[in-house]
Amino acid sequence: MKKIALLFAFVVGLVQAQAQVRGGINFFKGTLKSAFALAQAQNKPLFVEIYAIGCPHCENFKKTFDANAKVGAFYNKTFINYQLEVNSPEAKAFRQKHNIYVLSTPLMSFWDKDEKLLHIQSAGDEQNNEAYIINMGERAINPQMQSATWKSYFKQGMNDDNFLIEYAYTCRLLCDTTDNLAAMRTYAQKQKPEVMSSPTNFVVLQKIIMDDENPLFINMMNHLEEFNKKFGAQNVKVTAENIIMYSLYCSRAQQYLPEKFTQMKEYLRRLGIDEQSIRGRFVWTESTILFKAGKDIEAANLIDAFCKNVKQIDKKDAAFIENFVKTKTTNSAALEKLDWIFKKK
Repeated sequence: MKKIALLFAFVVGLVQAQAQVRGGINFFKGTLKSAFALAQAQNKPLFVEIYAIGCPHCENFKKTFDANAKVGAFYNKTFINYQLEVNSPEAKAFRQKHNIYVLSTPLMSFWDKDEKLLHIQSAGDEQNNEAYIINMGERAINPQMQSATWKSYFKQGMNDDNFLIEYAYTCRLLCDTTDNLAAMRTYAQKQKPEVMSSPTNFVVLQKIIMDDENPLFINMMNHLEEFNKKFGAQNVKVTAENIIMYSLYCSRAQQYLPEKFTQMKEYLRRLGIDEQSIRGRFVWTESTILFKAGKDIEAANLIDAFCKNVKQIDKKDAAFIENFVKTKTTNSAALEKLDWIFKKK
């Protein structure tokens, strides 16, 4: 046992010596599990950069991480450091375990030695400088600044605009839709009419809001011409569509009333979406609700009407529809209504 401990200490010392020669951050070479074991052994937090191959922002950060002596000195002293490629099996398992949704790369995350999240944030080229990177690490180890404490601050009533934006964005990263919606509604309610259409609030709509009932979204839909002129019609269309789709495909959609779907469809029409495309986006959610309500024939009619307007249903589509329907109902009349689709297999 003593020999193993001495060997481990030797390996750690060798790695640290290599980092000192290179001058930048020493990223542990091995598995993430081993990196956490090293964090345990040294009683240090762990910095995990989630990056993507081919990401230009990640490449730019790599240059800073590798070459900046002050960044290297701070991170090597304070953290065990690890790089995780976003699409690797290891990253997918880690993201699933901790409900991490990667909106953009690089994504910087900081963990205690017991794999509890301390801090997480996306970073872009504007943050790629010595002062910001060191400050980011300092925030991660400061209980008053790290994102792990923000939920309690929000519950205590903190509602500064910058805090609400940062907290709601973090909620998106951690798949906390409930608090994302709550923080963004608090934020929107604070906005004066003259700033509802500001560049900052358009970025908030683009990157943070997931709720088509948010006042900022409703304001955008009621002032499309103004938004199109200021931010570009295509940018506005993509932003609005994304928010509508978030709202349609979330779990709370199962509680929507028909009037809600009518309003969402009207939003899409205002954006120039054709009727068949609109039907295609809603048919599975609406039919699921109808099946759950015991309205099997009505649900089958909805699917039938949509499919009759599809130019071609291939075998894969037919198999999907059959599986979808047969997991929702055993009603013979409903199944017979859609038998023509199943036979296309």
